[in-house]
Amino acid sequence: MECSLALRESLLFCFSTASLGRRSALGSSLDCLCSFHPSVSAAIFRKDQCRDGAEAPSAGRDDVEDQFVAANLPHIFHVPRFFSLERVSKFRMRRAELLLAAVAGLLSPCLFAQPATAMPTPRQFDSCHRVVQEVCRKEDRTYSSEVPKAGSYMPWVQIPLREVGFPAKQYITIVNLTPHRFVLDKSRTHAYQMDTFDWDDVPQGRARQNTAEYTKNIGKNPVDDGGEVYYTIQGTNKRFEIRARTHIPDSYPRRTIIDLSGMGLGQREYLDPGKETAVTLVITGSDSYGFTASLRHGRGNWMKGMYNVIRDRQVQHIFMPATHDSGMSRISGKIGSIGTEVNTQTQGLNIYNQLRAGARLFDLRVGTVHEVADKSAYDFWTMHVSDELAQVVVGNTGESLDDVVREVNQFTAENPGEVIFFRVRYLNGILNIPTAGPIYWTDEIVHSFFNKLKGVNNRCGNLDLNTKFNKQKASYFMDRNGGNGCVLFLLGGNLKPHVPQDSVSDGIYRSSMMDVWDNWSNLPDTEKMANDQVADWKTVGRSGSFKNDQFLISQWLVSADPVTTTALSIQNIGILPTNPALYWMGVNSMSPEAWPTAVLVDYIGVVVADKWNWDQLSAEMYTFAIGMNLYMVSENCDINHGPSPLLPRRGGAAVKTPEASQAGSTWNGIIYANGTVDDDPAPQLHPGRAEVLRPGTAFLNGTVLQTEAANPMSER
Repeated sequence: MECSLALRESLLFCFSTASLGRRSALGSSLDCLCSFHPSVSAAIFRKDQCRDGAEAPSAGRDDVEDQFVAANLPHIFHVPRFFSLERVSKFRMRRAELLLAAVAGLLSPCLFAQPATAMPTPRQFDSCHRVVQEVCRKEDRTYSSEVPKAGSYMPWVQIPLREVGFPAKQYITIVNLTPHRFVLDKSRTHAYQMDTFDWDDVPQGRARQNTAEYTKNIGKNPVDDGGEVYYTIQGTNKRFEIRARTHIPDSYPRRTIIDLSGMGLGQREYLDPGKETAVTLVITGSDSYGFTASLRHGRGNWMKGMYNVIRDRQVQHIFMPATHDSGMSRISGKIGSIGTEVNTQTQGLNIYNQLRAGARLFDLRVGTVHEVADKSAYDFWTMHVSDELAQVVVGNTGESLDDVVREVNQFTAENPGEVIFFRVRYLNGILNIPTAGPIYWTDEIVHSFFNKLKGVNNRCGNLDLNTKFNKQKASYFMDRNGGNGCVLFLLGGNLKPHVPQDSVSDGIYRSSMMDVWDNWSNLPDTEKMANDQVADWKTVGRSGSFKNDQFLISQWLVSADPVTTTALSIQNIGILPTNPALYWMGVNSMSPEAWPTAVLVDYIGVVVADKWNWDQLSAEMYTFAIGMNLYMVSENCDINHGPSPLLPRRGGAAVKTPEASQAGSTWNGIIYANGTVDDDPAPQLHPGRAEVLRPGTAFLNGTVLQTEAANPMSER
C-alpha cells in the first residue's frame, strides 16, 4: 500500500479521536478510516465492515461494535478463537486502544515515515470530521441537547445582608461556549465543612449554576470551610479548577478563586458579592482555535478580532452587548431634582470603558439643560429622568455630550474596525430647575447638536438608504473609513417635524433606518423579567423561513418602584440578582436558533458594588459576546454557511486569521481580590489551594477522609 502524505494525515487525524466521549472511540476511528481511505480499512478489516457514508454511531451501536471486535480480534491480534463476545464486552473501554495500536503497528512505516512536507499534529477533539468541506454541516453540530438543572434566583431580601451572619449559600456559574464538554473530576473534587457542594459536568453550549453552601453548624469554625473543584476539558489536555474559601474577618468573608492556569489563562480571586448570588465564569474558543475566558478583558476590538467569522452575517445576526442609559456613569447634577446615585445612575463605567467592556449598542439619552434666567443659554448632557416631557422632571444628568464624543474617539483610535450604534433619545430641553415643562429644540439647537456629533471620528455618511442597517452585512460597516469601521447615530427622540431629523451626509440617521424590537418587560422582579424575555427570544426565527427574524434588543433589567430602587439601589439590583441570572437562565434558554441580537444591562462589567476600577471588573459580557458569535451562532448553518471556526480541519487545526489570535490569551498571571495583578507568579502558586486535607474532607466520588492527608494537587 502506497504511503502518501494524505494517507498519513488521515491516519493521524483518526487516531487522535480515540479518547472521545460523545461517540464511541472505535466507531469514530473506524468511520474515519473508512471515510478517508477505504483501502486502509480493507487492508486491516474484513471488507464488509466499511459502510458507505460512514454515518455517525447511533445509541444502539455498542452491540454491533462488540460483534465487530469479536469477529476481527483474531484477524487483527492473532488471539485464540475462544475470545468470546461476552468477554470482549467486558473490555469495551480498552478496545479502541488495542485496535488503534494494531493499526499503528501495521501501518507504522506510513505513520512514522518523514513526509515530504511537514504536517501539524492533529488535536484531540470530541467529533470525527471525516471529510474536509468548507461548508457548515448539521452533522458537525456540537451544541448539546442536555439541559443542566435549573438554578436559583437570589432573593432580593438578601441584597442588604452581605455581612449579616456568616452562613451563606454561594453560586458559581460556569458557561461553556465551546465544542468541548467540561467534565467534573469527582475523584479530586472535595469539600470540608460545606453543607452543600453541588457540581456537575457542563455540556457544550450550556451553563450550570453550581452551589457552595457554607456550614450552618455553630460548633464548626467557619475559617476552615472550603472546597476545591476540578474539571477537565474533554478531548484536550486542558483543565481548570475552582476553589471556595473563607477570608475572615473581612467585609467580604467568602472568596471564589478561579484557576485557569491549566489552560494558560491565569487565575483570579473573586470577592463573593453577596449571599445567594453568583460568581460567573465564561469560557469560549476551542482546543484547536485557542481558548479565552472572562477573568480579564481582551484588547477591546472583539468584532475586528473575528472579522472573518462575522463579516458576511447580517447585523441582526451578530450578538452584541448593550448598555441601559449609557451616559449615566455619574451624577453631574445639572438639574435640581431628587435623582441620586442609588436611584438614577445606571452604569459604573463611562462610555470609553463600556466600549472596552464589549458594548456596541448604546441607549444614549441626550437633552439640553437651559438656565431659568436665560433659556438661550444651554449645554448638552446625557440624562435619565422619569419623563423628559413632564412639567416637573424627576431624575438627573450624567456625562456631558462633549465627554461622550471624546471617549468614543479615544476608543476608536485604539480599536479601529468596530461597529458602534448609538440609539439617541430625548432630544429636547429642560430647565435647570425643571418645573416648567419641556423646551423643544429649534433649528439652531438641532444644528448645534449635529455639530457636536460631527466631532466623532469614523462616522459613516451617505449609506444605502434602501436597505435597513440591521439587514446589512457586518463587513458593509466594518470596511468603511479604510477599515476603521463605523460609529452610527440613530435619532429617535422628540424633535418637532419642522426641524431637521437627520444629516445623512454626516452619518446621522433617523432611528427608522434600523428596525429593532426594543423589548422592555417593565416588570419589578428578576425572575418574572427573565421568564418574559426568554419567551420572546423564542418567537424570533433564526433559521428555516426566518419567521419574525429581526434585531431584538433584550432589556435584561427590572423596573422596581422608586421606594425599592432607592432602598436597594439600581447597582445592587443589577449586579446581584439580575445580571448573574443571564448566565444560567438566559444561556440555557438560548440555542443556535434562538437568541437576542443585543442584551441591554445596567452596570456592565461590574461584579462587586462600587468596585469600578478596571482591574476590579470582570469580563463575563465581553467573553459572552465573543462566545455567542464564535460558537453559538456559528453552529447555525442557515446563518453561518462556512464551517464553524472552532472545529478542527483535516490537519487538526481550526482556520485562524492574524486577528483571530487576539481572542486567545497568553497571560497566565493572578488577579487578587483587591485588584492587585501578578503577571509572572511562581508556577506552584495557587491561592486558596489547601496543602493538607483535614479528616472529614468529603470527595464527590463518595470518599471521606478519616485521617489527615496531603493534598495530591498541592505539588502541582
